Amino acid sequence: MRMETVGVLLSKREWSKLLSKQNKKDEIWHIYARKGKELNLKIQFFTINDISLESLKTQAIELQNNSLVKKDTIDIPSIIYNPTMFYKKKNIKKLRELSNHPKFQVLNEHHIIKKKELGALIDSYSDIKIDFDEENDANNTLFTLYVLGQKKLNNKWKSPIIYAKDSSQKLYYLEDASMDELWEYSQKVLDIIHFYYPGIFEIGIVFSLNSNGFYSLSSTCPVSTIVNDIFGWNTKICEKICKFPFKVAKEILQQKNYHDEISNEYSLAYPSQSTELLSSPESEDYPKMPSNEDSINHWIKLKEYQDEEMCLKLPMLQSNLITSNQIFIQFGIKEQTCKLDIIESDYRLNRNSFSNPAEVLISSSLLKKMHIPIDLIYQLKISNDKVIIGPSIGLLLGEKNQLYNPTYMEKYSDRLREYEKFGGLVIAFSTRSIDLEEKIAYGMLYDPTQKKWRYDSAPIPAALYRRNFHQNLDRINLLIEMTNKNLFNSHYFKKSDLILLKDEKEIRNHVPATHLLKKMDDLIKFIQDKERIILKPVSLSRGRGIFTLEKNQKPAEGYILYEHQNEFLLRHLIPDTKALEEMLMKLNLLNKQYLYQTYIPLLKINNRPLDVRVVMQKYDIKSWKCSGIECRVAGENEVLTNIARGGEAMTLEEVVNGSGIDQSYDKIYESVINLCQKFCNLIDRKDEHYAEFGLDIGLDQEGYPWIIEANIFPSFKGFKEMDYEIYLKIRSQPIFYAIHLQGFSISESEVGSSHETYIKNNFYS
Repeated sequence: MRMETVGVLLSKREWSKLLSKQNKKDEIWHIYARKGKELNLKIQFFTINDISLESLKTQAIELQNNSLVKKDTIDIPSIIYNPTMFYKKKNIKKLRELSNHPKFQVLNEHHIIKKKELGALIDSYSDIKIDFDEENDANNTLFTLYVLGQKKLNNKWKSPIIYAKDSSQKLYYLEDASMDELWEYSQKVLDIIHFYYPGIFEIGIVFSLNSNGFYSLSSTCPVSTIVNDIFGWNTKICEKICKFPFKVAKEILQQKNYHDEISNEYSLAYPSQSTELLSSPESEDYPKMPSNEDSINHWIKLKEYQDEEMCLKLPMLQSNLITSNQIFIQFGIKEQTCKLDIIESDYRLNRNSFSNPAEVLISSSLLKKMHIPIDLIYQLKISNDKVIIGPSIGLLLGEKNQLYNPTYMEKYSDRLREYEKFGGLVIAFSTRSIDLEEKIAYGMLYDPTQKKWRYDSAPIPAALYRRNFHQNLDRINLLIEMTNKNLFNSHYFKKSDLILLKDEKEIRNHVPATHLLKKMDDLIKFIQDKERIILKPVSLSRGRGIFTLEKNQKPAEGYILYEHQNEFLLRHLIPDTKALEEMLMKLNLLNKQYLYQTYIPLLKINNRPLDVRVVMQKYDIKSWKCSGIECRVAGENEVLTNIARGGEAMTLEEVVNGSGIDQSYDKIYESVINLCQKFCNLIDRKDEHYAEFGLDIGLDQEGYPWIIEANIFPSFKGFKEMDYEIYLKIRSQPIFYAIHLQGFSISESEVGSSHETYIKNNFYS
């Protein structure tokens, strides 16, 4: 049977010790190698410093027949076990890049949770009833207690050891009763850690036992701390701890091999399956906008009452939309049947508003089943024997879970400045932080009372706004299905995707000739024909990685390559085609995804080139509107117009009037907006769900508009400086669109004297 390979990350210090054979044969790394061999795994040791994420190679050490063998170059194994704490920023950054690389899975992307974040997590979950020792008073601590959690592939935690350490560092086993109690506490903490830090497979939970005999949660520690404690004290348990990660790695490899076999069988059976990213659907299969024609909406506040029966109690409603006392209740994507009671109340529905919501009673059993945060103001929508509570909006973050906390989320708060107009749930979460079985998302919930974010969980929202494109596509596709296609910005529209649209009749005369950089011969033909072109990386933004290339008119076959770096422009004089290829190889352009495009001589103001950023956003499922338009004028002696490169934001009217062009502002404005509208309408015919684009329109020196780029994740920095109110409206619109997708309403005003309810999407007083 072929041996699979698993990598183990070492510190530079341990690597040097192992290489110099100072590491004895019975020390930790030898135990790892032996335990891997027992599972028919070949273990290769290497450091984070030696890994190349460009070549995907590294040097490594193997233990063969009790002898060390150094390998100068190996392919990085697909499964990497990381028992090492890294402290240098460059090493932490590289570990994150490795963890996020699609070819690799790292067991232990990080090892500890900062005390501040751990305390906030514990405070957010009321079922974890344990004191948190913020000060960690060493004088009052009799023992420090350690619980090692190791996570299996089914996300269940086990603990091979629980022990105590006194002030003299002496170790003690704990008696069974104490172990049970500590493990119960630890299990709850570990379950929460899994959802917020899914890259952790091993972690120590540290408790303090004070002089009064009370436990308190103190901190977390890396697995290496516990292994170092146990090594030499209990060899049998130490070997059990060291074997565990390789059992997980073995299971991952078995699943991967099985998946590859199934994929190969599928490819043989269906060889003609299309892989085009922007394919057109066979029919217009848009998400269905819920109709308000036969529905009624009210502002509500939930109140829990104790009852084992699943029941909802509503105040008297003037509605014939409920015909049974057994109904469906929906919150997010979760649904449940329950009993409905109509109760008499002196509440006046005609005074219903966000600030004066109706009280709805929900039984404790139903509240627990539906997992509804109870401290928010919601809209309640009644339609066809169904009660929908909402809106529920999800901000779908990336996969760097260790970065996401309430402080990180503060930059999203300005999107919710008009929360009182719609209410409901807004939760930000990673695709890795979902309990798929229960349909629960774990993340940061917006608290409108405090105007802050907190750790919390809720059902997967009914509408999701994708805010990152470095995510597992299988999980994205599953969420698209679970939300009935109400996940918008579903596909990362790259610069190269514009190539797929260049022949569409609506816009083909407005798209510069664009090609992927694959063959030098094709590039040379293009530059010979166009004389000046621009080269761009497919996936970078904000002007990063851009080059311009032009024919040099002096030498017969020479070229000039302009490299646009952060603070200056480098000019490379290149004598011939061969030297050009060598220069592109040296700059690594031929090994990365690049495209090349006709250079558009842009309209200028004060001899500074400019382009137009048009923000197009959806207001309902088939309606695109321009939310904002700005001109980005290049900085002094700059060619690129990006604000991030020192460009300046101006209004379109200012630049048209100041450029001296022989066209009116109204005519240019109309041509730009019409082109953007055609692009968005064309995109809507493709099999993806978009709701926002930042379209970069180049105006040539005659004022003719060209689509330079279509950004699915645009920056609004220029709007923020030029017109803050427009900036805030742009930021809010995707939230409003998510509300419209669910059929909920947005109040035009919410003041103390205004009382409104919603019927058929209109207000009455």
